[in-house]
Amino acid sequence: MLIFAIESSHDDTSFALLEDNKPIWMETISQIDIHRKYGGTVPELASRLHVKNIGILIEKLKKIIDIKKIDYVAYTKEPGLVGSLHVGYVVANAIAMLLEKPILPLNHLEGHFFSAFIGKEVEYPALGLIVSGGHSQLMLYKSKNEYEVIGQTQDDAVGEVFDKIARKLNLGFPGGPIIDKKWMEFRDKYTGHFTIPHTETQLNFSFSGLKTQVINLINNQINRKQEINVDQYATMFENTVVLYLKNHLEIAIKKYHPRVIVLAGGVSANKAIREMFLNVHSNAIIPEMKYTTDNAMMIARLAYELLRRDR
Repeated sequence: MLIFAIESSHDDTSFALLEDNKPIWMETISQIDIHRKYGGTVPELASRLHVKNIGILIEKLKKIIDIKKIDYVAYTKEPGLVGSLHVGYVVANAIAMLLEKPILPLNHLEGHFFSAFIGKEVEYPALGLIVSGGHSQLMLYKSKNEYEVIGQTQDDAVGEVFDKIARKLNLGFPGGPIIDKKWMEFRDKYTGHFTIPHTETQLNFSFSGLKTQVINLINNQINRKQEINVDQYATMFENTVVLYLKNHLEIAIKKYHPRVIVLAGGVSANKAIREMFLNVHSNAIIPEMKYTTDNAMMIARLAYELLRRDR
């Protein structure tokens, strides 16, 4: 079973080939250096760049394999930037029609979960924590055919808040890696945290209050003409996020007793979150670093799982 997949939900254009859960080839073209100039992703620009980058990847794909050997075409249908998703949809449909092969429209967040199982089998029940620039979510797979979202952000996503706090501290974009670097340097010096957010539903997330609290504290110091301790703010902010995620994980683990827990999404590259995650459960899995950000191999792996379920 040879699966070709396209991921274009945000600002990464990615193609992948997966054969019977064995990665064959993947290439991703990032737009981050272009969007960095604007302090964040510009949706219209992202769409236009996807058109350009997909053309490049199609030429590379044709050199890797005879496309007639492809059995299934998969692509990211949702969620994501509408224009970016549409580019992937159009190309995937064109290829599927050309090859007269079945096409699978798939969920980006489920793809992130299955990025942990590229080249390996899934153990059920499985609990997934998906953290990225656009999403924060707890997913529970009770079995291969039974899946539900048991918690999700009510407002900002965790990666989005990292970017906004970094911007307020004049640290640059994207904020996550920059703040994480500060945390690694000053974690032993600044061990405190800000107020832990609270939601009415136990396993839902809310990051807007934390964002507002930190920004207000910074603004108050600016108004008083006080010097801002950027290192302290960045480190304490990350401490707070890690503690908040840890509390949710511990509650979910106690309630659902998963055999395995998975950390996925772009923010899963964060050193502090990874360190915490590996210590809350005896069977904790984090995808290879190349599969933490948006990529087509995770979409191919999800397609593989779904196709096996139908057999």
